Amino acid sequence: MKETKHQGLAYQAYIDGTRQILNQSRMETEPYNTTVAGREFIVHQNVFSPKYFLDTELFAANLPVKAGEDMLEIGPGTGAISITAAYKGAKKVTAIDINPDAVRNTQANIKLHNMEGIVEVKQGDLYEPLKPNEKFDTIFWNTPFGLIDQENITDLEKAVYDPHYNATRRFIKGASNHLRPKGRVLIGFSSTLGRLDLLQDFANQAGLTLHMLFEAESLEVHPVKFEIFEGTLKQ
Repeated sequence: MKETKHQGLAYQAYIDGTRQILNQSRMETEPYNTTVAGREFIVHQNVFSPKYFLDTELFAANLPVKAGEDMLEIGPGTGAISITAAYKGAKKVTAIDINPDAVRNTQANIKLHNMEGIVEVKQGDLYEPLKPNEKFDTIFWNTPFGLIDQENITDLEKAVYDPHYNATRRFIKGASNHLRPKGRVLIGFSSTLGRLDLLQDFANQAGLTLHMLFEAESLEVHPVKFEIFEGTLKQ
């Protein structure tokens, strides 16, 4: 894949490291189980895998879920974060994924954890499957941090790469249409692998104030830092 022109060799090394992990995950051709936040989840082929990408574990364990809230997760993949949010006390969780394999994978884990009626998954691009008046207390996305130029990428690659940050921009811009009063956007991010300056620009354009709620050091191919940012509408 082609890196953006402003990025140097160091950033490209991180992009290539992410691709290396993605290619390793593609070697799994049969469903398998992995553990997230102390619970077992099924992982299907062609789905962003918590076995290979450690941010799912970090975000699932540290996402600040409020008891009784209605939550929307974009890009659930296996559904591990949505289901963990329900265990933490979310009253209702709606998950939307552009990848049909991820939708089926999330459905399998909803059934595994007996979360029917609490966690629901839909297929579509960002907020597309929602009704115009459908609103939530919290909207979360473990955003694809990798900024690239190439437009034509697979559904699995969209879990880690965002061409020109178009999806991230649309996610932040559209969030206010589906937030209840005093609602919040939670953004899973990596300031090592992603462009925090662009994230901040999108938030400012959308009238959101960003605060960092969580950060952790981790190791994939290279040392990386992961964060959870909270966006709230400016008063």
